[in-house]
Amino acid sequence: MKAFLRRFICRFLAVSLVALPYAAQTQAALIGVDEALAAQRQAERGKLTGFPRARRRAEAARRAGRCPRRGAERANALTDDEVQQLAGRIDSLPAGADISAAALLLVLIVILLLFMLDRR
Repeated sequence: MKAFLRRFICRFLAVSLVALPYAAQTQAALIGVDEALAAQRQAERGKLTGFPRARRRAEAARRAGRCPRRGAERANALTDDEVQQLAGRIDSLPAGADISAAALLLVLIVILLLFMLDRR
């Protein structure tokens, strides 16, 4: 039984090594530089138009007297260089609360000390 299973696995792997690269070639295709840049520009424009649609940002814009829909229209009117610059600035924004490494370390030490004192 072991010999049969071993032969079967070896044959299966040999056939896979020969057949799979040809199957991958039929699905993969190269794209041109223009197509890649167009896709990148489209993704950056999507990021820029989707940024004000978040619930908190939309509420803050409404409270400030701005319309999020009008902001999306203005974003569509920007040039590609301006869109790229703004998308880069969006990517560099902090994702959560801004806390320094020293403050985080201090909080962790306090929590550990509390747990250690609680066990005594």
